[in-house]
Amino acid sequence: MIEFEIVARGLYRPEQLVIDYDPALRMPITEKLQAWMDDLWEQKLAVAREQGTLLFDAPIFRFVSASSRSDDRLHLVLGDTCYKQYVVSRASSFAQGRDRQELGNALAVCSVIETSDGYILLEKRQGVDVYEGRYHVIGGFFELNRDMTTQQPDPFGAMRREIREETGIQVADIAEEYCLGAVYDLAMPHGELCFFTRLHISCEEVFTREPEDSEVKQLLTLRVSAESLRDLLVQHHDNISVTGEANLLLYGGWKYGEAWFDEVTKSIG
Repeated sequence: MIEFEIVARGLYRPEQLVIDYDPALRMPITEKLQAWMDDLWEQKLAVAREQGTLLFDAPIFRFVSASSRSDDRLHLVLGDTCYKQYVVSRASSFAQGRDRQELGNALAVCSVIETSDGYILLEKRQGVDVYEGRYHVIGGFFELNRDMTTQQPDPFGAMRREIREETGIQVADIAEEYCLGAVYDLAMPHGELCFFTRLHISCEEVFTREPEDSEVKQLLTLRVSAESLRDLLVQHHDNISVTGEANLLLYGGWKYGEAWFDEVTKSIG
C-alpha cells in the first residue's frame, strides 16, 4: 500500500518555482481546540523525554497547495504553522475525516543525493518521533525563520541547509540541484518537496565531511542502478519512510524513465 500522494511532478530549477506566501493561511483554531492541542502537546513532550527522542516547537511553513504549470513551473501556495500544530493535528483521532486544510499541514523538504561515482545516500532514522528505524533520504522541515531570502521562502536554500547540517556536504560540493515535485504524506499528514542533488565529490569524499549536528546517526550508501533502486523500494517498502519512498520513486522515474516508474509504483502499490 502506498501512503503518499504525488501532488505535482517535474524537474524544476529555482527560477521555475513560483511561490505565493501568505502568513494568514494558518490552521483554523478555536479556543476549545487550542486547549486540547496544548494538553496533547504536553503529553507528547513527556513521552519524548521518557524515550529520549527529539521534540520541540518551531515556526515552519504550511503547505496549502502545489500545482504544475503548462509553462514548466511549479506553483506553491504556502502559509504559516509550527511543529506543535503539525504534531498534534496529525493524531489519527483528530486528522481522520478532516480536510487537509483543517490540519497543521507542515511542509518539509527531502533530497536524494547522488555522488559523482554513482552512489546515493540514505539514513536509518533514530531518535525521532516518526518512522523510527526506517530508511530515509536527507531532509527536514522548511523553517520559517531560517529559510527566507528577502522575505521570500527559499526551499532550495532549505534543502542545502539540511544537507549541510546533517552530512557536512557544502554548497561547493553540489554540482546540480533540482526539485522533483511535491508529495503529500497520508500517514503523517503533511506536504513535502522532493529534490535531487548531484554532487561533484565521490562517496569516499562525502565521509570526510563533518556534519553540523548529530541528527543522522547512521549514513548509508547504495550503488545506484535501475535494478538496485527497484530492489530497495520493493524489498524494503515497509521499511522506508513515506516521503523518502516518494522521493526515491520520483528520482528513479526521472533517471530510468516512465516504464521503470510505472513498474515500481505497481509493485509497491
